[in-house]
Amino acid sequence: MIKAVIIDDERNSRDIIALMLEKYCPEIKIVATASDCADGIAQIKEHQPQLVFLDLEMPDGTGFDVLTGTQPETSFEAVFVTAFEKKFLHVIRCSEVELILKPIDKESLLQSVALVSARISNNSSRERYQVLLENFHNGRHAAWQLLVPAANGEAHTIFLPAVDYLEAQLDNCLFRLSSGAVIKAERPFRYYVDLFSTLQFYQINNMQMVQLPNISQVDAGNGRILLKSGTVLEITERRKRDLLARLHQ
Repeated sequence: MIKAVIIDDERNSRDIIALMLEKYCPEIKIVATASDCADGIAQIKEHQPQLVFLDLEMPDGTGFDVLTGTQPETSFEAVFVTAFEKKFLHVIRCSEVELILKPIDKESLLQSVALVSARISNNSSRERYQVLLENFHNGRHAAWQLLVPAANGEAHTIFLPAVDYLEAQLDNCLFRLSSGAVIKAERPFRYYVDLFSTLQFYQINNMQMVQLPNISQVDAGNGRILLKSGTVLEITERRKRDLLARLHQ
C-alpha cells in the first residue's frame, strides 16, 4: 500500500483525484488532504507519505514551495497537477517529474501513478527533485540542468549549455556535448525538439537540433553550419533562411 497526500486549493479537484484513485488505483491510500502550502507541508511532515499529488499554484505559494519546505526531512514522489501547463512546463519536464493537466483524465492519472509507483518500489534516485528545485530557483534557461533518462535505465544530469547538438537515432535521442561526450536518451528526438523549441535551440534538419549560442558560422552557400566545437552539420534550405533571420534578430 502506498500512502498519499493530496494538496490542492480547489476542493473539487481534491475530490476528483481521491475518487479516481479509489476507483482505479486501489494500491494508493489517501492519508490526508490539504488546501494550501502551509497545511500541505504540515500534513506531509506528520504522515510521511510516499506519494504527493501537488497543485502547482495555490493562494500562499506554489508546489515548489511545498517541496522546498519538506526537503530533506521527508522523501516522497510527487505528481504535479495544474491547469496551466506552459508556465512551469520546461522546469518540470527538464527534471522528468510527473505532470497531469486539469481536467484530469483516467489515462494520464494511471500513467503517472504507474511511473511513480515503480520508482517507489525500486527506491529510485530522487535526483530529479534536486534538478527541479535548482532550475526553478535559477530562473535562467541558459543555466538550467537537464535530467536525461538513459536507455540502460540510469539517468544523467547535464547542463544545457554543455549540449552542442541533439541527434535522432531510431527511437532514441543522442546528446552530443561540447566536450565530445555522447549521452543516449531513452526518449525520442521529437520529445526534445518540442521541449527545446522555445529555448536557445534550433532544428536544422529532420535529424538534428543545435544550440544557437554554439554556432560559430553559417555557410549559406554550401548549406552548412560550423559549431564552436569544430563540428560541421548540414542545414536544409528552408531552415537556413529561417536560422539566418533568427540570428540577425
